[in-house]
Amino acid sequence: MKKNLNLNRSLFSTAVFALCSGALMPAFAQVETKITGRIHYDIRNIDSGSLNDIADKDTSSIADGFELRRVRIGIQGSINKDLQYEAVANSVGSTTNIIDTAFINYGYKTDAQLRVGRFKQPFSLEENTSSNNIDFMERSYVNQLVPAKKLGAMFHGFTDSGFTYGVSVYQNDFNELTNQTPNGSMGALRFTSNIAQLAAWDTENSVFHLGLGYVSGSYEQTTASSTNTSKTAEYKTRGTIVGFRDENRGLSNAYRLQIGGDVNTSNAYGALGDNVTTVNQNMKGIELALANGPFKVQAEYASSRFDASASRCDWSTSGTCTSKGTAVLGADVEAQYVSLLWNITGEKFAKTYSKGSWGGIKPNADFMKDYGGVVGNGMGAWQVAYRLSKYSVSVDQASGTTSGTETAVNDGSTSYNSRYQNSPTATTQTIGLNWFLSSNARVMFNYSKTAFGSSVEALDTNSDSSTTKTENIFSIRTQINF
Repeated sequence: MKKNLNLNRSLFSTAVFALCSGALMPAFAQVETKITGRIHYDIRNIDSGSLNDIADKDTSSIADGFELRRVRIGIQGSINKDLQYEAVANSVGSTTNIIDTAFINYGYKTDAQLRVGRFKQPFSLEENTSSNNIDFMERSYVNQLVPAKKLGAMFHGFTDSGFTYGVSVYQNDFNELTNQTPNGSMGALRFTSNIAQLAAWDTENSVFHLGLGYVSGSYEQTTASSTNTSKTAEYKTRGTIVGFRDENRGLSNAYRLQIGGDVNTSNAYGALGDNVTTVNQNMKGIELALANGPFKVQAEYASSRFDASASRCDWSTSGTCTSKGTAVLGADVEAQYVSLLWNITGEKFAKTYSKGSWGGIKPNADFMKDYGGVVGNGMGAWQVAYRLSKYSVSVDQASGTTSGTETAVNDGSTSYNSRYQNSPTATTQTIGLNWFLSSNARVMFNYSKTAFGSSVEALDTNSDSSTTKTENIFSIRTQINF
């Protein structure tokens, strides 16, 4: 009996193996998968004048320190060549953004593809260039306006003549759609062309990139009282419509525009309002890049209009909703940059350009050529860079009903619900030196100097007296990617 049982098991296993092999091996043979990852480790020294002396935990954005800026691991590949996929986990993320990207791309025709999932929206050359390959440690002020990675669906494609397009609808955050104005009513589009390719120039040496983008739609957010502050807890809730941070990851809330929301029954940190705020955004963008041999000039400009409204209740007196009308805010926001780059060791930028974005520099001679322990056969690639970047905000409508007409003010006063704080303009100049050990390893050195249009303070802290008009940051990044 024992022999028969073993024999039956062997025959069954053989039959199952043969069946699986015949049915599944052809499919498996056309599935391609590779593991991807990146580690970006940063060091920063920040000089924010008298702000550096504030002993308050909210000033962490202007503190020296070490940071694991990005640690990501993922997979990407294809099924039968034309069906592509990607899933990347953000290992230093929170529960709301642990999924960095996750999408399926139906790429049966290169000029007419469909992508669904969480992916980069079609807007901005800088955003659509991987963080592994951007020219500076951090992207510009323009990037603080773009939709970046969102849940949605996109039609996109490219042609042999150097033209690309993308048209998407997306949801503004991870939240589900509501029974109010849906979070999913945003849309973006981007068109680019390599004019050097259209004009039949020497594309081995030259790139003339021109792109146009547009974002439009509405989304919702919930107002809240301030969190993580040593000031007295507030019963008024607010929602940030526009906010900027020093682009080298310095002072957070170098500017913010907030709309007033509900008034809660008592003072509390991080208490949510009962009503939602609706924000309408319309943004236009233009991008330009010229490259010839080891030289590159790149510039972008974005202009965005924000219109926000928030219905408000005052719960503080009777525990019931006493209507306080609707707060209304409107603002025009502009951001722009221009950057100059030179590959000292002669690498050509044109070799890194493809489908409307930039790839990584491949050194003419890697710093370490082989695994034989020979170090110094090449010096890697060396690059110098300069960028001038600006933002400006103009508030033309800031009103609402409390006991009368409310006017947003440029301070931290708790007498007002709606408000704008810190500097509505800023200019940052950044100098960079980048060393590419290989196409998979890079060391970056950045020095930036920011001039604010008006004095700024560290918001939501126990100090309103310390201010500065400049910020200087020296930063270093070591990164690997595979």
